Amino acid sequence: MRLYSRAGATAVDDGGKHYTAGDDGGFDFPDDVAARQHAFHAGGKPMWEDSIERQARLVREESARRQDPATLLAAVEKLVKQAEAPAPAEPKPEPVPVKAKANPARVTAPAPAK
Repeated sequence: MRLYSRAGATAVDDGGKHYTAGDDGGFDFPDDVAARQHAFHAGGKPMWEDSIERQARLVREESARRQDPATLLAAVEKLVKQAEAPAPAEPKPEPVPVKAKANPARVTAPAPAK
């Protein structure tokens, strides 16, 4: 069973075996280890959740965040400030020095000596 730590665990040692979290933070435990971990609570709150419980919790948290007027106002104010800010000026290109090449057709012969 795949479980996710609510406490941010990245590794677990149980029964002489070492388990490491996957890329998404989940652990693939055998059923007996998963049952023990899933039943563990601290302060009345579960320390582990399965993928369904995790998804439900994330949806609840996101919904609560979006319904909070202060959060919504802060997001709108940030968008307004970005819209009102002048666009950053493009840097002016630096002038490139040009070296004049001698043009043989324009070279004049030295004046004759007197």
